[in-house]
Amino acid sequence: MTHKSLLAFTLLVSPLTSVAAIQITDNFSISGFGSTSIAKTDNSTPLFVNREITDDTCYDCDTIFGLQADLSIIDNLNASVQLVKRPQDEWSDPELEWAYINYEFNQFSIRGGKLRIPLFLVSEYFFVGQAYTWARPPQDVYDSILGFTSFEGVSATWQWDASDEIVVNITPYYGFGNDNKIEFSGSEFNFKSDYMAGLSTEVSGFNYRVHLGYMRSEYQIERLGISMPKETTNIYTLGGEYSYDQWQFMSEIQTDDIQTNWYISAAYNIDDFTPYLVYGESHHRRKSNSVTAGIRYDLTPKISLNAEWQGIYMDQKDYDDFNDGQFVNPPKRYGEDKDVNLYTLMLNFFF
Repeated sequence: MTHKSLLAFTLLVSPLTSVAAIQITDNFSISGFGSTSIAKTDNSTPLFVNREITDDTCYDCDTIFGLQADLSIIDNLNASVQLVKRPQDEWSDPELEWAYINYEFNQFSIRGGKLRIPLFLVSEYFFVGQAYTWARPPQDVYDSILGFTSFEGVSATWQWDASDEIVVNITPYYGFGNDNKIEFSGSEFNFKSDYMAGLSTEVSGFNYRVHLGYMRSEYQIERLGISMPKETTNIYTLGGEYSYDQWQFMSEIQTDDIQTNWYISAAYNIDDFTPYLVYGESHHRRKSNSVTAGIRYDLTPKISLNAEWQGIYMDQKDYDDFNDGQFVNPPKRYGEDKDVNLYTLMLNFFF
């Protein structure tokens, strides 16, 4: 298992404080993480929801900075708060990404508050760039739900040790009504959900992990004071991660009522260097395919650099039909090319 996989697994089973923290008292600690990049494309059409990278060199399109506080209240009862300046946020207006109380007993744990949506392999540490190999999680899949990452509600997890090496986690969750605002090139959309309900199942062993996710939500979109009819969506996800010697393989697929997206990734660790390749596709609502090649260099166990190229391509027919692909708006509207090359130099850290 590579050290990136080990860090990711550690973050899944315990708080960020278990691998990096400032211990304030015996039962209270603070930890943090961040990412920043220099990014540029060869296309003036804004690329990626919440990042909007263009052919102007951008020094703030990927900037993330998070602080997390963890408090052990009594035995088996703890609280955690995570405040994050996401790529789409101003420094003066960060987002409370999670704030919950967790109670554990036997093989069960119950959480209540603001929680992370457990749909994908890296959902739990989505903003901790140091925990995965790429500069960004593959946008083919991770942009499919428009960057929504959290909900207000409750979850319960049952952990079953199926054998000495196999652990099964089953987590049903329910979210109450919530408002989520997304901005597309200056226009704000408000997604009002009546409820959110789902189930996350994960099977993990020494060098592998399989994740299945399902979420159902009823929501309404509001723009410029005009409310659209209510809609119901069902989202299904399947992902897997496998490490063999110095190799690490990951793949995920996401499908719902209007789209299907997937990617496959391979990485090979050579001391402090990890070159990697990713191929992804998006179908129906967004139509594109992408190829990513990059290399990660671990300066220390807590600081890393990524140099990455990504090419994103669209069929001529989809371009002529004003499909967005991975762009925020259709490139044909700008009179721009249907394809784009993205160049990124990314710095990740945690403490």
